[in-house]
Amino acid sequence: MRLRPSTMLLLFTLGAAAGLIGDHSHVITGATEYLPAAHVLPFVWSSPINFPIMVGAATVILAELRLHLPSVRTGVTVRQGVAGVAAVLGSYVVTALLHTGPAVPVTMLICAFAAITYCALGDRAAIVGAVLVAVVGPAVEIAVAATGQFRYAADSDALFGVAPWLVPLYFTFGIVAALLGEIVTAPARSTT
Repeated sequence: MRLRPSTMLLLFTLGAAAGLIGDHSHVITGATEYLPAAHVLPFVWSSPINFPIMVGAATVILAELRLHLPSVRTGVTVRQGVAGVAAVLGSYVVTALLHTGPAVPVTMLICAFAAITYCALGDRAAIVGAVLVAVVGPAVEIAVAATGQFRYAADSDALFGVAPWLVPLYFTFGIVAALLGEIVTAPARSTT
C-alpha cells in the first residue's frame, strides 16, 4: 500500500462527491431512474448510499493500482488534477444532457473526451486501470440494472441495458484516478 490513510480518505471523498454530482445530473435529466428496489437503502442526494461508496472506493483502488505500475510520475501537478476532475465531471454531465441524442454521436463525443484526457493527462501505465474500469464499471452496472435497482432511459440502454457511452466515461475516470494517485504521492506538489 502506497497511499496513506489520509490520502485514501481524500481520494475516496473526492470520488464519492464527483459520483454524486454526476449521478444527480443523470437522475434529474431522466438518463437514469432508481426503481423501488433501490429504495431499501438510504439515499444521499439522488443516489442510494452504495453508489458514492463504490465510486469512492474505485477512485482509491485505481489510484493505488497506478502506484504499483512502472514509471510513476512525480512531476504531475494539482492543476492537472483539477483539469482531470473537470474532464470527468464534464463528460458525466454531457452524458446527462445529451442522453436523448443518437447513441453513436453521443458515444463518439465521450470517446473524444476520453482520448483528449488520456493524451493531455495520462501516461501508458494509466491505461491499465482505465481499461480495467472501462470493462468492470459497465459490467457492474449491467448486473445491478438486471436486478431491478435502476434503469437507463430507453434511449440510453443499448449496451445490455446500460448506456454505451459508459465505457469511455469510465475510461476517463480511470485515467484521472491514476493521475490523482500520482499527485497525492508526488514529493513536491506544484500548482502550475
